[in-house]
Amino acid sequence: MVISHLQSGNAALPVSVHQTVQRLAVVGFSRYEAEAFLALLGRPESTAMEVAERAGVPRQRIYDVLESLHEKGVITIRPGRPARHSACSPSTALPALLAARQRQQAAENDQVARLIQELVVELEPQCAENGAGAFSKRGSRAAEERLGGL
Repeated sequence: MVISHLQSGNAALPVSVHQTVQRLAVVGFSRYEAEAFLALLGRPESTAMEVAERAGVPRQRIYDVLESLHEKGVITIRPGRPARHSACSPSTALPALLAARQRQQAAENDQVARLIQELVVELEPQCAENGAGAFSKRGSRAAEERLGGL
């Protein structure tokens, strides 16, 4: 993969780079984040303007893009005038993204499980009041009538 071809902006990227950008998008990168990350790989520290130029990311967006990559833990930023940016090793940064995603999904699943428990406690008495079949397939009309009143 030749990263120097990223400078093409909106022009067609080499297939391997384009595919890598698409695959990084699947794991949570925006297109600009993926292009900036690839532009940083294998290079010494770079300024935001150098990254913007190599990656084809608009200058007005590059600072937000780099900050987002920093928050994801895939680049480091060395403060200064100008600040310098470098990519973290993909072998540590990308698995860390997966771990963060798994933690977020687990928290979301816990929240949904608590909500389901609350809904069961809230809705079960209504089912008992009007007969056990109120929310069954046969009692779907009764369920729709009750839900329409919510």
